[in-house]
Amino acid sequence: MSLYPPKKSFEEVELNTNPNLPPWLITPKEEKIIFERWRKKAFAKCDDLIKAYVECSNSYSNPVEGMKKCDSINKESLGCVAKYQKMEYLDIERDIYIKEKAEKQKLYKELLNRKQKEQELKN
Repeated sequence: MSLYPPKKSFEEVELNTNPNLPPWLITPKEEKIIFERWRKKAFAKCDDLIKAYVECSNSYSNPVEGMKKCDSINKESLGCVAKYQKMEYLDIERDIYIKEKAEKQKLYKELLNRKQKEQELKN
């Protein structure tokens, strides 16, 4: 018995929005998804610096001392994250999401057309 739910087929997967709406129309739920993806990518690009800060701060028994001694590494990691958490990168992520959404809608409409043709052939 698996701990994970069975994988869904394409027909069973729900689209985030109405597939008849244009792909550039983004709902608040989708905006949240885009923001989370943007945030994860920013932290992933700075992962080495963040890990270096964590290792540095964990090497001290006193947390306050660790914060003081590792201040330069902390500033560097925060600067890296701030560099990637700009609106231009959010716009890039939004464009990527819209392209993915347009492709999913295209596949969904093709599936509907195929099912409709199969239904017509049966009748």
